Amino acid sequence: MLLLFRLLYLFLFILQSLAYIITNDGVTVANQLFDYVVVGGGTAGLTIANRLTENPQITVLVIEAGLNAQNDSRVTDPGSFSIADYSDLQWGYTTVNQTISGRSLGLTVGKVLGGSSSINGMQWTRGTVSQYDAMEKLGNPGWNFASMQQYMKKAEAFHTPNEAQINLGVTFSSDAHGKSGRVITGFPNPYPCPLCKLWDALVNATIQIIPGLRSGGNIDQCSGHPNGVARCSYSIIPGASDGPTAGVNIRSSAAQSFLYSLPPNNRPNLHVLTGHLATKIIWNSKSRTELPTPQAIAFQDVESPQFSFLALVKREVIVSSGSIGSPKFLELSGIGNRRLLESLNITVISDLSSVGTNLQDQAGTIGIYSSAFQLNASVLHSPPQGAAAFVTLPQMLGAEGAQKYISRLTQTITQRATEIVELGAGVNVEGVSRMLEAQVAQFGEDNAPVVEIVLSSQTSSQTFGTAAWILLPQYRGTVHIVSSDPMVPPALNPNYLLNSNDLSLLVNTSTLSRQMFNIPSVKELYTSELLPGISVQTQTDFENYVHDNYFAVLHPIGTVPMLPRALGGAVDANLRVYGVKGVRVADASILPLQISAHLSSTVYGIAEKAADLIKHESS
Repeated sequence: MLLLFRLLYLFLFILQSLAYIITNDGVTVANQLFDYVVVGGGTAGLTIANRLTENPQITVLVIEAGLNAQNDSRVTDPGSFSIADYSDLQWGYTTVNQTISGRSLGLTVGKVLGGSSSINGMQWTRGTVSQYDAMEKLGNPGWNFASMQQYMKKAEAFHTPNEAQINLGVTFSSDAHGKSGRVITGFPNPYPCPLCKLWDALVNATIQIIPGLRSGGNIDQCSGHPNGVARCSYSIIPGASDGPTAGVNIRSSAAQSFLYSLPPNNRPNLHVLTGHLATKIIWNSKSRTELPTPQAIAFQDVESPQFSFLALVKREVIVSSGSIGSPKFLELSGIGNRRLLESLNITVISDLSSVGTNLQDQAGTIGIYSSAFQLNASVLHSPPQGAAAFVTLPQMLGAEGAQKYISRLTQTITQRATEIVELGAGVNVEGVSRMLEAQVAQFGEDNAPVVEIVLSSQTSSQTFGTAAWILLPQYRGTVHIVSSDPMVPPALNPNYLLNSNDLSLLVNTSTLSRQMFNIPSVKELYTSELLPGISVQTQTDFENYVHDNYFAVLHPIGTVPMLPRALGGAVDANLRVYGVKGVRVADASILPLQISAHLSSTVYGIAEKAADLIKHESS
């Protein structure tokens, strides 16, 4: 019997030695040499680490500050979104007091393996063809819709809707989706009815209120043509139609897709360290003729920061800490605005003032209504959102109103660019102007949504309603460190709604949502309006409501922009950081412009493309 136990132990030891390694013990990787160190185990970081370690000769270390929540139902159960307490799985960032409303807003960003893909709303959408093409036109060869769609599809394994789902209102275009990727996507199964009558009523109301809004047919918000209203698809593993997993949908996060689903005898060359914060790059000695290169990554235990370590780097550091974490890490490493770094006694490695500028996030408002019928509390394991409408400017304001809006934006490009630069949210007027011009060009397109209206329900409170937001904000903000202590959060200033056009468009969106709920077929479904509330009636009332109650949509991008350096870029089209060698950034922070979409699919596409760029250059 003892021999049997020894043989079993030996077998398990060998099996573990062949598997990927997840540990929260920094000692196990300290002073070890890795080909690549990935800073951040989120959506992009785990994707890149997985793809690079497909080559068994390549070693990768991922450093993640958050927990390994592999079996946490708050993560795995899509129905937990919006009701679960994620306080220990997110960073708890807050903005500085905003000029509009004077409030500090919370920003929920994942601090867990999988990053925000482990706690977000799971909606699976993409921007427009022209929005991805704009990246190439701004000076990034190879970054266009055709390329991005290829990589976004590479990441995806789409579950084609079954007949029952289609009969209940699901629409899709098979060509818009990948079939053999690692991120499983699709629609809840079985579809969460009796909520279907609610979705049908709200979708029909949206079509009635918004002239020309597309619906039905093969409309698919991943096709590059998102304009229209459709049932939401998600990054979920749909439940089986019968058997023990019937109706049990599971979140398909980056951790589930690119780490946990690896075979047990796979990837001994992939090491994942949790509970530790990468604090800065240790550089090789700088000479006059060579660019600085990374020698090691310093990291420390989040719970016991007095314990600090080094991991040695052979080839490259890949920064994938998101639009808040990536600029913070670069600045702590000596890459950023010289004046800021010197004021904090940080040695300047690359004077790159674009780092931490160009922050773009969306602002929104909500409408909440008490349900007149029982929202089925047994509808578990399904996301709360039912459908989403992506609305263009002419559909929002009418043709004449849209033309006046575009004219105001066009005539003030230089003025607005100058204001953004003077506030420190841009590097130079020419670069900001080029980005604003590219964005304004999209406002007149038939296919470029400027507003999203999400229709959702909450069984725990027996309410339903809308969350609506502007998709393409015209102002820019900043994220910068305020201390050389890596445990101190950065200062975040998105400058929400500081542009009057953004504010007026959001007010129009809020009034439009009210109109939807005044349609008789919808009105019979609720007993009272909780928000904005019956006291909000006039245009001034709505302006005050939006001013005082807007929320952060949590789609931050742009803080390490991919642009030519002369236009205010921080990374080139190969994602290499300017002024150093062997450091790349790959996450939403490299997007120079906001897109009319939720970010997950795009970030997976960035990561897949980044992995191929790295492989190509190292071959």
